Amino acid sequence: MLRLIVMPMVVALCLWAVLPSSSGCAATGDADSPGSAALDASSANTPALGSGLRGVFYNPVINGASEYPWLLHYTVCRERVRADLEKMSRDANLNLLDFFLMIPYSLAVPKQAPKPGQPLAEWANMDYLDNVALFIDDCHEFGISAAIDMANNMWVPYSVDTANHRVGVPDEPPGKDTCWPIADDTPWDESVTWYTQIIEYVEGKTKHPESIAWWCMGGNYSLGGSESILWDIDSNPGIKAFTEKFVKNVWPAFLKAGKRPKAAPYVFPIFSKNPYWMAKTPDERLSGFLNLKKMLVDDLALPPDYWPMSTYPYCDPAPDGFYYLRRIVEILGKENASRIVSTDLKGPGHESEMGDCIIPIEKPFGPEAYEWHYQKCAEYGFAGWWIWAYQDTEASTSGICDIKGEWKQELVRAVKQATGSK
Repeated sequence: MLRLIVMPMVVALCLWAVLPSSSGCAATGDADSPGSAALDASSANTPALGSGLRGVFYNPVINGASEYPWLLHYTVCRERVRADLEKMSRDANLNLLDFFLMIPYSLAVPKQAPKPGQPLAEWANMDYLDNVALFIDDCHEFGISAAIDMANNMWVPYSVDTANHRVGVPDEPPGKDTCWPIADDTPWDESVTWYTQIIEYVEGKTKHPESIAWWCMGGNYSLGGSESILWDIDSNPGIKAFTEKFVKNVWPAFLKAGKRPKAAPYVFPIFSKNPYWMAKTPDERLSGFLNLKKMLVDDLALPPDYWPMSTYPYCDPAPDGFYYLRRIVEILGKENASRIVSTDLKGPGHESEMGDCIIPIEKPFGPEAYEWHYQKCAEYGFAGWWIWAYQDTEASTSGICDIKGEWKQELVRAVKQATGSK
């Protein structure tokens, strides 16, 4: 289920046609500033900023199913997952794993979000949250830090852009949407409760909270588990307005919850070459970065510990001659390059998306694409990176393992070279 929900958004990095008429700043500060409060002594055993985070999005195919809710049934598939963790550390020298903590699985009653301030035990699926904590402990055993993307679909009220809410809709007819909660007109109230109570509980439950690399305030009102819609949308300004209300109401509480680092919502450049986007300037393609930086830094003065960004290869420079990564660093602040994490690294399996992008389709999308990413991370001094997918699925061949869980040797060699191992 997870990657099927996310996959349309990856295409949206190039196509995004549904919504727009149809893809210093965070100063390092002192120890008392909200944005750096998480970087205390409890962070000592996880990779420090700038030390080289090397990871992958974990999407195991279990019992032949890529949609298998593995964290919901973690005790059943734990040995298989532990074997994957051992393999990542031993064979690929990876030290970071990204995964979704999904709001539907976290609810004791499907589609019923917590009321503002409601005690956790009254609304949460405690078995699921205990599984998350146990998984973090397993990651720790193999020297891997867990980056937790909290996927909450309640960013924009259901009453706004109703037609494009693909999840979080009435379950009519029965079976249409049995699990995602419906966002009311002030969804930030219950979202503060959801984010903060889960962070506090999981950090208290796991034996190794130091192996939480970061918590990310994630989610997408349309697709659920995907990047938040932070870019400018001319056709419906209400989306941006409610997104800004959501961020400004939720981020301060999110940042203060627990002790582990906090990551900003994911942002990305939009590389579509449809007429709408071809008429836009590079900064308009980067409006998500400009908008989020203004919200968190300029307006709230609450910078994140990490700035994750979904990245395409060969965009610095892109065929339009513009250096997109260079401009992103300028927007977020050169002094904060060591807080930027390049994510969703695209390589083999993404070739079909390039026809609708300004990214050059003639460029190689084998190990060379990963090598391009690694070199750019080193050039700009980013905190690190994680690769789009651990495993191939029935619908995609974008993993660094095939659907049987075997390494694609040419790709894992490229990963090992980037990590300095042989």
